[in-house]
Amino acid sequence: LEYLGLLARHARTCLRSRPPRRPDMDGSGSIFSSRRRVTKDKYSFRSPLRSPGGFSNGRSTPNSRASDERSLRSMLPLGQNLTSVTNSPHTYDTQFKPPPLPTPPPELAYETLETSKEAMRRYKKLMGPYAQSYHASNVRSKTLGLHKKAEQQQQAERELFQCLKTVPDVYFRADFDIKDKDFFSQLSERKDKMVLQDKLSYYLDLVEVNLLKQICLRSSSVFAALQTIQKLHTDVAAACRQIKSIRQNIQRLHTHLVASVANVLRAKRRNVNVRVLKEKIELISTVVCAHSTVQVLLSTADFANALSLITQTKRILQSDLEGVACVANISHKLDQQAILIEKLVTTDFTHLALCQNNLKEVASEDLKGFETKIDKETSRQMSQLAANALKMGKMTQMVSSLGTAVNKFVRQAIKDFLNYTLDKMDNEDMQKEQNNVTDEKGSGSKEWKTRVKELEHGKFLRLLALFFPLMIRILQRLANIEQTLQDVPKIISRQEAESLGEEKGDVKMSEDLEQAMGKYQKILSSTGEFIHGRASQLLLTRKANFKFLNLTELRGVFDVTDRFITQSGKLCKQKFWGLLGTLKDLTKRFLEAFHSKNLTHLNASLEAELWKQADVPGEFQDLIDSGFKRKMQSLMRREGDRKISRVIFFAVPVHEQNGAQSGFLKFALVSSTLILLKMISRYIECASQLKVVGSDILNKLVQLLQLFNSKSCGLVLGAAAIQTAGLSKINVSHLALVSQSLGLVISQIPVVRSALKSHLPSKHFVLLDNFNNVKEDYKQHQREIFNKLVQIIEGLVDPTLRNLVDSPWAQPNDQSRIKVDSTVKKLMKMTASMHNKLSSLLDQTQRDHIFNDIAKVYSRITKKHFQQLFVSGNATIKKKISTQVHHILSRLRSLAGLGRNACQDLEFFTAA
Repeated sequence: LEYLGLLARHARTCLRSRPPRRPDMDGSGSIFSSRRRVTKDKYSFRSPLRSPGGFSNGRSTPNSRASDERSLRSMLPLGQNLTSVTNSPHTYDTQFKPPPLPTPPPELAYETLETSKEAMRRYKKLMGPYAQSYHASNVRSKTLGLHKKAEQQQQAERELFQCLKTVPDVYFRADFDIKDKDFFSQLSERKDKMVLQDKLSYYLDLVEVNLLKQICLRSSSVFAALQTIQKLHTDVAAACRQIKSIRQNIQRLHTHLVASVANVLRAKRRNVNVRVLKEKIELISTVVCAHSTVQVLLSTADFANALSLITQTKRILQSDLEGVACVANISHKLDQQAILIEKLVTTDFTHLALCQNNLKEVASEDLKGFETKIDKETSRQMSQLAANALKMGKMTQMVSSLGTAVNKFVRQAIKDFLNYTLDKMDNEDMQKEQNNVTDEKGSGSKEWKTRVKELEHGKFLRLLALFFPLMIRILQRLANIEQTLQDVPKIISRQEAESLGEEKGDVKMSEDLEQAMGKYQKILSSTGEFIHGRASQLLLTRKANFKFLNLTELRGVFDVTDRFITQSGKLCKQKFWGLLGTLKDLTKRFLEAFHSKNLTHLNASLEAELWKQADVPGEFQDLIDSGFKRKMQSLMRREGDRKISRVIFFAVPVHEQNGAQSGFLKFALVSSTLILLKMISRYIECASQLKVVGSDILNKLVQLLQLFNSKSCGLVLGAAAIQTAGLSKINVSHLALVSQSLGLVISQIPVVRSALKSHLPSKHFVLLDNFNNVKEDYKQHQREIFNKLVQIIEGLVDPTLRNLVDSPWAQPNDQSRIKVDSTVKKLMKMTASMHNKLSSLLDQTQRDHIFNDIAKVYSRITKKHFQQLFVSGNATIKKKISTQVHHILSRLRSLAGLGRNACQDLEFFTAA
């Protein structure tokens, strides 16, 4: 307590010994109260803040400022500069040292808790008044200082405002320059130069004083910031020293504790790296040796082991030796060797697949040089090569290369075959004709198309018979290759069962094999299409010759081609329509020529027809009896080469609805009708032999029947036969024979339809309805002929009776004897003659139908001419009419087929 009292007294002493304020500060505490003195000869002033020797003309030299700062720095231990010493309100009193502190009292005795409490009460009683007065003094001084500082700031702001208001604005412009002519002229307007100089000096002093006041008011903040920066520098320096010490300690710990342990771990890791390096070097050695080993295996044609070694080596390079620079080029070399193996595998597989060692014998006529079957050894080699390609993932590429080779092989085989076969045929011709060598050169220089076109049909058929089997053998070989490719998975599973059973690579190989098989199927199909295209070209070279062939020759070409189409379709597992379309077109060409020839022949025979009844050879009767199922050639001969007898009438069996035969119809025919029957037989034979054009044959046959109908109608009913055949007139016999010919055709149309139906596909059955139209046309033609016969009698009856009525015979005063007129007798004689002719030529039913119509004509015309005369006439006239009518009735009813019922309406005249 006594020591604390001494400290208090020491504090009071320090307060009393504080030096007075500086003489240059006025009562307000401002250091800017003194005025500058402006001399008349200089515009500078001496600032009270500068030392007397530090400035000259308002400016200080560098040497004087440096010396002043060194003197002040030696006086002040804190290192402030001259500005801080002269302007800081806190630091300029530190140069006056206070009296020393009193010595502390000796160490006190041990104090207890009670004694300490008593001491604190005594201290509070003693020091309490001093502490309270000190606190109150500090609060008052701080409050007064703040108020005073605020008043000073307000005063300074008012003075600054007054300064800015007093000094003109021109002096504050940014581009103000006394040297500027305009500014200088404005300043020198007044004549009194001394007043202007004083005014400028006054403006300068006023601005500087206000500027210094503002600096003084803000100096405390500047010095506080400087103190803060100095403190921060001290703290940063201490922190740097601590960081440096910590780093040194860490370094010592690392040296003594970490480095020694790290050496042990480094040595262990180095051993591991050395072992890994040794393994890498061994792998590198193995890889380097593998390259030479692959070359040795390739020299021995051991592709499987070479491929396996390449695969394993590449796997090592891609996994264990990845990134090793010394073996980087080995992978490229192995890739090149793998490509070489791929080429060798593809070449060997193609060589074994196509038997190219026997390619020169392919074109031989006996076709024994090209084996269709693959022996066991060749199949084993091909399977092994395919398995190697499958392991490489190049199965599809190998099959593609095989497809290219197959295309080239087939092209060359066809070319060699044609050259060989055509040369051989030319040599045979030359041996027969004994030509010299020049002719041989001339034939050999021609193109194969020209040479094929010039062949005889027999040789061409022989060429086809050799060409198609050769193509079938090639397709059989390709089909056997497909079977060999399908056996590849079995061989792989047998050789590598343990590896292919679990690995995922088995799926990839199955996909590759599936793609390869699909590719090969396309190759087989494209090869078949190419061969069919070449066969089509071979046939089309002789398209102009097909119209000159007969049915037997065409059938030979058709059979051999159709057999090839069927066999090739089975081998290639698809249908080819190109060659079939070509064959169909050529067959249509033949059919067009055949049909045109028949139309021409039938038209010529009809125009030359005399319409006389012809004898019917027995072969035609047999043809009708067989329902057009027997060929005309087979009907021309019998056992012992006996000629078939001839008949006058054609007997056609009549069948009831239940199929039972009810009798025969007889037909009297002309030679043109026999020709038509023969042509119908040939058309049906063509339909049976050439089913591919059955619908066309049906249409051609319909056209043939329509031609016969229309031509015969024009010749007989149209009387064109008078000009074409030289007939004098068209008589009843002509009409009857035409009707008989039409009747025969009408009766045979169902038979022809049934015969053609058996040779047509079901989708073409609708075309058979065309025969119904033809049948209706024939029936209509036949009805017109019957009407024509009736019209002939009508043309005789009407003028005869009209002339009789107009003659004197019909006069009431005619006293001639009552008898049958000669004209009536002649008319009835002609009617009876027609009846006899029709009875000999027509069927009884047709004859009766015609004469029933004739009887109706007699009744109608007789009533037309006699009825009015009979009613109005006298008894003599009635007697005459009755006599004529009675004669007509007796003669008509005497004709076979009419009877007593004919012309019953004329009995009215006979009753009188």
